[in-house]
Amino acid sequence: MRYTFGQAEAFYWVARLGGFRAAASHLNLSQPTVSLRVKELERILGGELFDRSLYRPMPTALGSAIYADVERILAHAEQVQRRSKDGLTGRRLLRIGAADSFAARVLPELLASLAARHTELQVDVTVDFSTKLEQLLLDRAIDIAFLSQPRAHEGITVVPLWLIDLIWVIGEALPFSGNVATPENLVDLPIFTNSSPSGLFTTIQLWFGTRGLKPVRLNTCNPLTVIARLASAGTGAAMIPREMIHYAGDDIVLRVLEADPPIPSHNLCAMWWTKDAGEESRYLADLAKEIACRSAKRD
Repeated sequence: MRYTFGQAEAFYWVARLGGFRAAASHLNLSQPTVSLRVKELERILGGELFDRSLYRPMPTALGSAIYADVERILAHAEQVQRRSKDGLTGRRLLRIGAADSFAARVLPELLASLAARHTELQVDVTVDFSTKLEQLLLDRAIDIAFLSQPRAHEGITVVPLWLIDLIWVIGEALPFSGNVATPENLVDLPIFTNSSPSGLFTTIQLWFGTRGLKPVRLNTCNPLTVIARLASAGTGAAMIPREMIHYAGDDIVLRVLEADPPIPSHNLCAMWWTKDAGEESRYLADLAKEIACRSAKRD
């Protein structure tokens, strides 16, 4: 038989406040109800939690052993409740940094949801590649970043949200034999990508490096939708997130090539300063992930 949240809560407040009457008053319950819940918890755990022979109930060895665990459970429950009610209470300006793929897939619905839930909120959005967003966050120029492949930093929370599947694409008009992209057959083609030190730029260099090669012509620009359109024009190849084919426009035509060697996926993450607004940022990260899941089902 499992214990209930009410039983754990009754035990915690009796231990913290030093009495059943004080716990009952705090929980707005009758004293017999609090006593019953503690007795039920003792029966489930198989031992007494309080020494009742003294003037004030004192935790037994078992009670002391579980106190910290129960405290963590209650603290987590309070966080969940706050987040479900309103994750951005009182905030007037929210500065969001978004990588291209996040901006295309999630940002419109995320902003619409925030506008509906928080009518007083003003949102400032910066769309750029991930390494720039990471630096903006470190400089506290933005409040939260949705980006790929961030580094670890002291005082920074990083939460992985989903994997980004990277692919090689070319335009239908580009003369190219076969459907497999290798470093050898792409090395002399123009390659369109974000500028250094972006994650895509680095991934392309590493991918060619597996065969000891360097691409001859790396053409750099932003954003990814433009890169996809440049590849569609038939003048070169591009490495892009697979989902960008859908978001780059209905008028583009791209051939997806099988990569040999395979391209490692990127982690799309949410990143924020832990002490600045941890609960608000986690609320946003959860909301973004929920929207991305709905988007994946529609696609």
